[in-house]
Amino acid sequence: MNTAQGQSARLIRDNFIAKAAYFAGRAEGYTLKQTSEYIRADCGLPSDTFNVAVLLQPRLSAENEAILEETVHYFTDKKYPMALWSWESKDSVTFETLRQAGLKEAETNIAMYADLDALHPITECPAEFRVKEIASPAEAEQFGDVLASLFGESEEGANVKAFYRKISRLPLWGASLMKLYIGLYRGRPVSTGTLVFTDDSVGIYDIATLSDFRGQGFGSAMFRFLIGEAKKGKPRLCVLQASPDGIGIYKRAGFEPACEVTVYENRHLVE
Repeated sequence: MNTAQGQSARLIRDNFIAKAAYFAGRAEGYTLKQTSEYIRADCGLPSDTFNVAVLLQPRLSAENEAILEETVHYFTDKKYPMALWSWESKDSVTFETLRQAGLKEAETNIAMYADLDALHPITECPAEFRVKEIASPAEAEQFGDVLASLFGESEEGANVKAFYRKISRLPLWGASLMKLYIGLYRGRPVSTGTLVFTDDSVGIYDIATLSDFRGQGFGSAMFRFLIGEAKKGKPRLCVLQASPDGIGIYKRAGFEPACEVTVYENRHLVE
């Protein structure tokens, strides 16, 4: 990883932390603990979509029992599924320490970045499709329903819906730090997207499309729309985390890879 990639990786991590921290003190039961060594977000529901930990120090060893206690064991003792996000190499001491703590590797994403001034997305949308920022509690719940569809009829899907029902009572619309969008096809919510603004970057998250409407360009249209909205902000760095299947799409759009992000989970320890 060169210097530019290393700096971008830190900004991508910081943007993700801003997203995880956003609802602390806003949503009932949502708590955040942040130290120089880690952050821990507890959404108050058994959901590893929102119960997350991020390590802030460069390496974690078995001697760092206090950190493991406050991140991994904290959720396991509550019988809450959680996800720990690590920007460290899977060949590192950190990886082995997390494995010994009982966590399993769930997925590996690619952290990516781009200069917004260099991005020129096509503005075309599929016919009868439009994107709008959520502007009511009902639209916040619709956002949650689409995102929850990624999890089918599972308990996680139900908890994602419950989370968005909870935050739908908050004044989310018009917020300057986090903006939620829904894509409507013939008036029906079919896709979602989120922007998170920090002083240094704009992060793209939560691009999802209902299964019956995939392959029709709605996800791509949402992505292009979000780029256009991100360009209106002050930060010029745009960041995202891509699945291995999606990296080609984002490279063609002008994004460069910075590093791998490994997500570890404890679900097998609490079910």
